[in-house]
Amino acid sequence: MRRTLIGLIAVTALGSVSPAAFAADMVPEPAQVASWTGFYLGAGGGVGWADLDINHRRCLLDENGDCFVDEDFHHDFNENGDGNIIGIVQGGFDWEIANAFVIGIGADWTFGDVLNNDSKHNDDNFGFHDHFQTDGSSMVDAYGRAGFAPTPNLLVYGLVGWSWLVNADTKFGVTDDNGDVLFHHDDNVSANGLTFGGGVEWKFTDNLSVRGEYRFTNLDNFNSNGNFWDDCSCDNFRDRNDINVDVQRVLFTLNWRFGGFGATTAAAY
Repeated sequence: MRRTLIGLIAVTALGSVSPAAFAADMVPEPAQVASWTGFYLGAGGGVGWADLDINHRRCLLDENGDCFVDEDFHHDFNENGDGNIIGIVQGGFDWEIANAFVIGIGADWTFGDVLNNDSKHNDDNFGFHDHFQTDGSSMVDAYGRAGFAPTPNLLVYGLVGWSWLVNADTKFGVTDDNGDVLFHHDDNVSANGLTFGGGVEWKFTDNLSVRGEYRFTNLDNFNSNGNFWDDCSCDNFRDRNDINVDVQRVLFTLNWRFGGFGATTAAAY
């Protein structure tokens, strides 16, 4: 009788525990996925082009070096640079501050001729021919970005930052009807301005990702100014060109992500 009672108690206890243990075995632990948090380095390329708004003013100078009011030629025109192949190297740090929400900072160097302009115009007022050309420009960017990851491996983001145009060679020349050069001004200019854009990034392994993005940059004005004489050396002219530049870039990069600082998190997507 005593052994039977002990057996019943044991069976009852096991019966109450077994369903809970069985249920625990059936529910898998949350999968671990790579977090977006960590440093990265990347390189790639794309296409860059520029829109140049040129405010062109030419005037005939009097003996005091002032413009004659009735001999003032003012011409505004827009030039669209052809798309040019460019390269990029970049690095930065991302932080997944909450589930699926990522912020980060980064910097990069875009090399290649992003301005890529070679334009010619005729000055019908004075009978001159103008030639404006840019070459060898590159850009440095520093930016912040923020985005949302709708899946563990896909990030959709926007960015805003500041960009510097460096080592842009500009050439401006004026010729007469005979092709003789009256004025030639070569300069190496720098400019800077606000950049904004956005893109998507996809991690196809824990440490490798590909990124595609678009950027728009508005650069501060730069200019090409000078004085010159006409072909008979009778009249003195002042030439002024104020140039406003908008640069657009479509970029694709392959990135090595180092991880760290909480490199894996429980999946909750």
